Amino acid sequence: MRSYQICSATVVAAALLGACSDGSAGLGNPLPRAGSPSNSSTNGNSANGTVDNGGSPAPNRGSDSSGSGTSPTAAENGVRGSSPIPGMDGASSTLPIAGTGTMGGSSTTTSGTGDGPASGAGTANPPGGGSPGGATDGGLKQGPFKVLVLSTTLEFHHDSIPACNQLLNDLGQASAPERAKISGLAPDATWTVDQMGADPAAPNYFSEVTAENLANYDVVFSNNPTGPVFTNAPDGANKKTVFQTWFENGGGWAGQHSATDFENNSRWTWWDDHVAGGWFTDHDNDGTPGTVSWQTQFTDHPILRGLPSPWNTSDEWYIMNRNIEAVPGFSILAKVTVSNSSKPNGAQPRPAIWTTENANGGRGFYTIRGHSQKVYAEDEFRQLVLRGILWAAHRLPGGN
Repeated sequence: MRSYQICSATVVAAALLGACSDGSAGLGNPLPRAGSPSNSSTNGNSANGTVDNGGSPAPNRGSDSSGSGTSPTAAENGVRGSSPIPGMDGASSTLPIAGTGTMGGSSTTTSGTGDGPASGAGTANPPGGGSPGGATDGGLKQGPFKVLVLSTTLEFHHDSIPACNQLLNDLGQASAPERAKISGLAPDATWTVDQMGADPAAPNYFSEVTAENLANYDVVFSNNPTGPVFTNAPDGANKKTVFQTWFENGGGWAGQHSATDFENNSRWTWWDDHVAGGWFTDHDNDGTPGTVSWQTQFTDHPILRGLPSPWNTSDEWYIMNRNIEAVPGFSILAKVTVSNSSKPNGAQPRPAIWTTENANGGRGFYTIRGHSQKVYAEDEFRQLVLRGILWAAHRLPGGN
């Protein structure tokens, strides 16, 4: 396996700066791109036969917006390489949100009490300060909570990260119009967002991942991170144990798109088997039309209620390393049919939205959508993310 050099900075705070993968300016100041295309050895797991940094499959990425089927641009390869991106101060930032950011640790459930320290690494109480999973006797958790956002990109960097951060800010507020479409949603089922520090060169990088700190959050949201973020972090092995203990004792996780271009190639098998389900190996070009349809047994799932099926839209549709349906504990809520896919067997319906839940109420929600900025303005996508987060936090009506 090739050695892996971490970029000095690739992730941005919401609406402060961002750069498109084609090298153009994003939502703020452009990120300087440096580095040369990766010239790696062949690998049969990848459609184009290349291996990315650290031995992970490097699928053939098209243009961020054209859907033309072109090979990766020089700008994209520069981000996926190991050259530093200057101009980042590395400080951990908090996204600007109305209200306070200290509510997550005070949530209560409709019934039940806290059961003391979580087992394993660390001694913090379960998320939200309540019982594992946040609900007993079929009840939902109550009150505001906190979401911790992970968007470190050690490989490919999505210019849509700031758009998603803004989306998370918007949806967490009581005034979000999308909330009015959820019947029975508690008025105080709001959230505030904290952004993890994203610069691997910063002295406090990944300091947020401690048992004591994670106990303040009901949900960790993976906003298009890429690469071996936990593996390469300081004290990474212990950080993995801390996150695992938190999730297995009732923590919630949600993520979109390249949340599965993360710790891939069996770098963290527990994550693949219990949180994300697997990792992506290839994709259709961005802008490729697809039809998302609910699986028959989940047509009334609370995450999907009110959303159209079939849902005709477009994206950079992922192909995973394995059949997520066959992974124990995962439920495929919806599949996408990409009829004009250029990938082998790509026209066959593939998982597009899935969930998982463990014995203590730890929940995971994921959708393969979310490549480009325009996706985050879609009403249907905004509804999906809102419902997915509320479900992971045990606050979605009908999802207890």
